[in-house]
Amino acid sequence: MAQRTDIPVSELLLDQKNARLGEEQETQQATVNALAKQQGRRLVRLAEDIVAKKLDPAQLFSVVRTTDKKPRYVVLEGNRRTLALKALETPTIVQAAMAASDFKKLLVLAEKFQKDPIESVHCVLYEPGEQPAATDFVMGRHGGAQDGIGLVEWDSDEKDRFRARHGVNAVRNYSGQVIDFLAEIDGASESKTKIATNIGRLMGSKAVREALGLTVVNKQLVSIYPKDEIAKALRKIAFDLRSKHITVPDIYDDTLRQAYIATFTTDEMPDPSKKLSAPVVLTDLPKGDAAPTVPTTTAPTAPKTKPKKKPQRASVAASDAKINPSAPRTNNVYQELVTLDADRYPNAAAILFRVFLELSVDAYIARHELMDEPTRRNTKLAKRMKDVGDHLLAANGIPKQLHTVVFQVADNQHNIAAGVTAFNQYVHNEFAFPKPQELRLAWDEVQPFLEAVWK
Repeated sequence: MAQRTDIPVSELLLDQKNARLGEEQETQQATVNALAKQQGRRLVRLAEDIVAKKLDPAQLFSVVRTTDKKPRYVVLEGNRRTLALKALETPTIVQAAMAASDFKKLLVLAEKFQKDPIESVHCVLYEPGEQPAATDFVMGRHGGAQDGIGLVEWDSDEKDRFRARHGVNAVRNYSGQVIDFLAEIDGASESKTKIATNIGRLMGSKAVREALGLTVVNKQLVSIYPKDEIAKALRKIAFDLRSKHITVPDIYDDTLRQAYIATFTTDEMPDPSKKLSAPVVLTDLPKGDAAPTVPTTTAPTAPKTKPKKKPQRASVAASDAKINPSAPRTNNVYQELVTLDADRYPNAAAILFRVFLELSVDAYIARHELMDEPTRRNTKLAKRMKDVGDHLLAANGIPKQLHTVVFQVADNQHNIAAGVTAFNQYVHNEFAFPKPQELRLAWDEVQPFLEAVWK
């Protein structure tokens, strides 16, 4: 059975079959180069964290003993940490795979590391015949929530709540303060839609806060209106985000955020005649007697009845998207995306999503003669997406904010759910497990781009 033991870092081997890498590597140095290149600046950040805090004792390395005469240990869980430790010990092993600026930072960290190095790490050791069991445990950690079997990652609101409750940050961030305020007066929402990030975008705008009668004192939102008045606008914001009436492209920059707030009716904004004699911290506002109402997008004279909950769509694609592909097969693919249940068939949905994205991009390229056929075949999807985005922007087919989103998707930036690299991994990587909710969120982020492509 597996046992816990300390193993010298010098005896650890990176997994040449590491799931983070697109291909199996032939040598240890090739694995070092591939993983260092794939991680980029994140490897430096990890090294910086190790130098500052050491290793988390709760996170053990999982290793399998080799069958060599002098055994060494292949790392199944902890490859990034292993590489960071080896790079701190001998920075030159990753020099060829790193940007010059990142390598310079690594050299500074390595100098600090030498004063108090980590020479061995806490491991769970498996014998060669026990690797299937080890693989199951590693998959449990990296295979997503798996209906509760695996690691259920916290969303941004849960992370912030943990920091506030455990003394890391004494004050919740703006989105947490708003969510706590609404939960206190209306009860916790049963909606599964995550809204914290977008509330943070809105509350981070000084112009939006001023329009709502909010200011900031010591990182806390402070209201110049009583509870029932400020609740009008905050309820509407939460409702619009949960119902997907407002999505990321609608509030991507400060101009769009101000334009969104400008659409609020008089009844959806605080009454200026009811200002408080002195501002009060949002979460300390006294409770009022008025029953909560749910904001709607109807005219002010319409009755404010609570609408029936719209069930979350099961498919990846939204059926109300303004997309009508002219090519019969592409249109069929889109119709399947609209009807295919992503919860039941996430792998098929992920691959079909990637196929539709590429067919759409290629159709636009052909329609506008942006590339000849040999060039198109030899150009990566990310570059083709960027060329289409540039052409649409130049033709006033998309706003600058959406153009930025297209480039973020193409570059697989981590503050956005959609990403070309992730789509490719769903097709080619047996360890990449698409999550239905992430697929739906990714669709919501690229839908405006696809609508512009097929307009």
